[in-house]
Amino acid sequence: MKLPEKTFQVLDSLDSQEISTQRQLADHAGISLGQVNYILKSLLKKGLVKIGNFRKSPRKIGYAYLLTPKGIEAKSRLAVKFVISKLKEYDNLRKRLAEKLTAIEELGHIRVIFVGPPMVKEFVDSIIREKHLKIDLIGYFTKWKDLKAIEPESFDIVLLFDDSLERVNKIEEATGISREKLSPLL
Repeated sequence: MKLPEKTFQVLDSLDSQEISTQRQLADHAGISLGQVNYILKSLLKKGLVKIGNFRKSPRKIGYAYLLTPKGIEAKSRLAVKFVISKLKEYDNLRKRLAEKLTAIEELGHIRVIFVGPPMVKEFVDSIIREKHLKIDLIGYFTKWKDLKAIEPESFDIVLLFDDSLERVNKIEEATGISREKLSPLL
């Protein structure tokens, strides 16, 4: 994640809930405590965040990190950039997957099994339909170990979401499916 994305995560977390410690902020933003410290210092310096007293008790002093109006504006600008960045990533991924699936079809692989998360399988399905590919997803598994129950003659290729070469070698060894029939998705 790039620094502007991390800054957005921090601003978004501060905007959505009351946060009184950097550790809480790190947990909510999903970034490291050191990164939160670095980003917060920058945001405080720029006047995008302030520290406010939220307990009026003389015995207990509690503080919260609060967005300033300037911080809310900055969050909005970063949100737009963040969304555009994610849409570009999505578009690039969609193009890469379409190229991969087209290449698989051109090699004559029609009967395909997919192994990976349901969301990615739906993504692959949508590209196959959109591009009018003659690929037929004849099987789907979330875990590669389930491939042991499939006869290697019943399919042309297995698309694996996990593209680790070590994993492919392990799958070949454990299932008896030849390396030529195991293909990383990307």
